[in-house]
Amino acid sequence: MSTRTPSPAWWSVAATRAAMHAVPAGPARTRWRRELVSELYGLGLAAQARHTVGVLVRAPALRAAVTSRDRVVEPAEEVAMSKPMKCHMGWHRWHTVSAEDGSGRFRVCRRCRKEDVSGGPGHWAGGIGHAAG
Repeated sequence: MSTRTPSPAWWSVAATRAAMHAVPAGPARTRWRRELVSELYGLGLAAQARHTVGVLVRAPALRAAVTSRDRVVEPAEEVAMSKPMKCHMGWHRWHTVSAEDGSGRFRVCRRCRKEDVSGGPGHWAGGIGHAAG
């Protein structure tokens, strides 16, 4: 018998989403809003209140971190963090590309940009599952 995770209170979700408006619009805001709202699931009302107050208090610091010039994660990399579902399952769409320095060719997934390290069709399974893209 499975138990259902209780949904968060509407006021907690609304306040958390409102706090994320301190972060500039774009992939960073979307990512943080989803992550912080998802943390509310399964919490009791008191824990939701503590979490929500913490988000509201720390929203300016999050904005500073996201807009900082010495930020570790670039906006383009942040978009790449959301991998397509087929790639999560290992169903990549490989295609062959040349190295920038011309030293050789390798395979890259068209969807998630993952590089194939198995050596291509000549690996132990004889290329099974590596359909040309």
